[in-house]
Amino acid sequence: MTTYESDQKPGFWRRIWNRLIGRRPEPRREQPTAPVASAPVPPLTESIDAGAPLAIPAMGEAYDFQVQVEATWSAAASDLSDLRARADRHTESVRRAVRDVVWQVGRDFAPHRALDAERAMAKALPADFCFTDAGVSLRCQVKLRVRPDARVVEVLLPYSLMRVRADNVEAVAVRWREILTEFAGQEVGDLVLPYAAQLADKPFATSVAGLEDARHQARADLANVLDRAAKSHTRVGLFEFAESYEAALHAFRRSQGLPVESGDGS
Repeated sequence: MTTYESDQKPGFWRRIWNRLIGRRPEPRREQPTAPVASAPVPPLTESIDAGAPLAIPAMGEAYDFQVQVEATWSAAASDLSDLRARADRHTESVRRAVRDVVWQVGRDFAPHRALDAERAMAKALPADFCFTDAGVSLRCQVKLRVRPDARVVEVLLPYSLMRVRADNVEAVAVRWREILTEFAGQEVGDLVLPYAAQLADKPFATSVAGLEDARHQARADLANVLDRAAKSHTRVGLFEFAESYEAALHAFRRSQGLPVESGDGS
């Protein structure tokens, strides 16, 4: 469609005059339009496990940490299939780069310290790895998951179970101790501990009973030492020292729940 210099329609007499003289309005030249810039394609992102775990030697060289590499790829690819294809071509390069960085880190940690090794390895890695694939820039960010050697896990498992059991027994024993103390209606200290242990766990109760027996025997032995000291000082005429020992003996027996012999002062 032809356009004219002015979009304003000419007046009636102007149109008559133009017809009489045979003048036609000149067509207006169309102004060239600048090409519209296409919007940039947003980058696509995909997280992919980069193959089998890496075996990284731990301290002592006898065991290996199992280091799983998770790579997050991003690029202005046409679709996810295109992104995955480009990432596959560089996955092995990422694995080699990660292995070169974490190889020395692993040797700084004992085989059972997988969590500490994971944190140190992650800190040693660069923020990202960059590649160019057929004119497309690829960016790869790496996340590591570190597990101990399977042989180490077998050794650690019984101790982990014992720790869980100890935590549970402690919680139950403390609760039973609180209940028994409230039931007694007074502060009884460690006197209810053996009974709380029996209600919590039989092996624990056996250990507590053995501990209580050993403590009782130690208290009795100390009382006998004080008794012999008092009698010895009496025989040699040091009555002042003897009386002091006897007083200490009586106070100790009462505080430890040991019987006070008849004839002892109160």
